[in-house]
Amino acid sequence: MRWVIIAFSLFAALWAWPAADSHAAEETPTHLEGVTIVTPDELRQMLDQGIRIYDLRKKASYVDGHVPGAESAASSYNATDTTLDTSILGPNKSDRIVFYSHGTTGWKSYWAAHSAVEAGYSNVLWMRGGFAEWSAGDHPVAR
Repeated sequence: MRWVIIAFSLFAALWAWPAADSHAAEETPTHLEGVTIVTPDELRQMLDQGIRIYDLRKKASYVDGHVPGAESAASSYNATDTTLDTSILGPNKSDRIVFYSHGTTGWKSYWAAHSAVEAGYSNVLWMRGGFAEWSAGDHPVAR
């Protein structure tokens, strides 16, 4: 009887695992109300215009390489309720701010941009392709 319970538990775990894994890899939407999606080429043209850029990847990924001028915002993101502590964004709610994470499956940057809009920021941009798209192009990487 014990082997039946073990076999059933193993079967249940293996059956549920692909579903959980596929949900984690689900791509972010291609539209976010109140947010402008930018490409790496568009963001690169803005780098010297005083734009604020926030990297939502884990600190170790940020240290390995990031968009020049980007600030790590990983510690300000709450994964439990998918929100960003928007106090890090500054008081001027019309400043241009950009969010990015790993790539098109980077939900942290999606939710961070959403949090910024909810907090009243009016010039929110999101590099949906994230650092994967940035580093795949001919763009500088800061370390």
